[in-house]
Amino acid sequence: MNATCGQRPIRSAQEEDHEIALSQWQAQLRRLRDLVAHADELSPSAFVKRVHEALPELRRAAMGAVIQIYVNSGPKEE
Repeated sequence: MNATCGQRPIRSAQEEDHEIALSQWQAQLRRLRDLVAHADELSPSAFVKRVHEALPELRRAAMGAVIQIYVNSGPKEE
């Protein structure tokens, strides 16, 4: 059960971690979408280089989101 402070429920650290992980994943997806949207401004090799440079952070953010989803899908504490 969540405690409340005024009208706003206090979120657990686990919920905050989940939101942070999803937010980071969404930020990396936006970065990749922006890169693709402006691909015509780059040479093919420059575009591939930028995508390649973006992949490690995209992968980290994706794994962070997957881990948080997995953690939050487990049994809930009462």
